[in-house]
Amino acid sequence: MGPVFAEVDIDAPREEIFEYLMDFDSRPYLYGDSVRNFRLLRLDSKGIGAGARWQFKKKKKWADSSITAAEPPRRISERGVTGNYNKTATGTEWEFEETSTGVTRVRISYWTTPTGMARTFDRMTGHAGWHRRRLEKAGQRLRDAVETARKEKVEVPVAGGNRHATGIA
Repeated sequence: MGPVFAEVDIDAPREEIFEYLMDFDSRPYLYGDSVRNFRLLRLDSKGIGAGARWQFKKKKKWADSSITAAEPPRRISERGVTGNYNKTATGTEWEFEETSTGVTRVRISYWTTPTGMARTFDRMTGHAGWHRRRLEKAGQRLRDAVETARKEKVEVPVAGGNRHATGIA
């Protein structure tokens, strides 16, 4: 499927938006009510290699994604898998472009590369519209978060359990 695109203009420098998105702790807020069971793949939620695993509410399928490349402050690339037995590769690109008016245009691209029977099912179901709406909502939430300097964090668990020291001897 795809790629599916969404664009949003944000009144903030692209460096600030880039730093916000390099932290996977921000994703539960951005993805909102389209995902559940969101958990980080490692304790360090920032930078290349950081990622998360979640479940889409509509599809009831698990997905994961990790930051695989970054070109500060122009682009963030994520790769992951989803679908039955995690056989469908996914990709997400976040691109930041400064416009002549001083705002930053963020372009979000998402695609999947299904294999086997999933390829046929993917063509028949038409999930592209749902993913486009999901990306548009994420873009609007990103704009709200960055423009209002949203600082509060959602408590995000780490996959495999709590690995933070509790102070109990």
